[in-house]
Amino acid sequence: MFVKNRARVLSSTTPPATTVLRAIRELVLIAHVGKGRGIDLRAQPVGTTGATGRPLEVFAKNMFAECLGAPGSQVDAEWQRTFCWTGSDNNPPDFMVRNGDAVEVKQLGGIGDIQLNSSPPKRVLRAEDPRLTEACRTCEEWTQRDFWYLVGKVNPNYVEALWIVDGKCLADKAEKYDMVFSSITGAVSELGGTPSQELGRINELDSLGSTSLRVRGMWLLKHPAKVFADYLLAPHVHQFVLNVLISSEKWKSFGESEIRQIVDLEQYGLMTKEIQIPDAINKGGLQSANHISWSVNIQPQLPGVETNPEI
Repeated sequence: MFVKNRARVLSSTTPPATTVLRAIRELVLIAHVGKGRGIDLRAQPVGTTGATGRPLEVFAKNMFAECLGAPGSQVDAEWQRTFCWTGSDNNPPDFMVRNGDAVEVKQLGGIGDIQLNSSPPKRVLRAEDPRLTEACRTCEEWTQRDFWYLVGKVNPNYVEALWIVDGKCLADKAEKYDMVFSSITGAVSELGGTPSQELGRINELDSLGSTSLRVRGMWLLKHPAKVFADYLLAPHVHQFVLNVLISSEKWKSFGESEIRQIVDLEQYGLMTKEIQIPDAINKGGLQSANHISWSVNIQPQLPGVETNPEI
């Protein structure tokens, strides 16, 4: 794992090592070649920096580091150039771009609910979040980062569909989740519970005092394909499908050259449009977002694996 021990002071004018738009461009340029062979999870190069995590996580890191399908000898340098944090086993996020965004990767076999475990949904990632490791907080000098959910529908060999969603499109304010968490913690306390790393623990529940109850918070997030079913491309058999939702606020932060490079991918069938989606903060309201969509035909069957038609 590549982690700097000393925090690096960031300048507001220092550009990020990469952005989600550059990662999308890398994906499209690679994945359209060879009828989708570029999305093969088995072919992803892994360097010596500690490429931990499930196959989609390694794929996502290579996508952001712009080294999908590159020789393994290049991975170390590209990851070091790109990331200030490459994740830990049990704490969010899965990686952070130098002077840039944070990304959480979720690998699924379909489009069921997403397990967030003890972490509620996030609009942004804050350094004060108690679920972060100290190494994550101090890998750079930072207080807040934009946050992305990268959700993949995969089979053992390759990526079938990918959703990349800006946290501002999907999550409410942190206070909404904190209020619910605090209310449940208070109720546990009123029942005689004691504080813990979870919601609480109620000890000596029975006459013998031999039974305890651990109260855990396990957050679930509805899949973006269901939340935004009316707006996104649905997965299709024998196609790789990409959907990206970017809040208007985030879209306006990108440089003109990056946006132009994305628009230029129309030659490969990629589409970009501004849409109105349900507001993640104001129930019943709408918010502006940019939707990037793309699909490419892939081989009906890669060696040893049949495409899963269930979505």
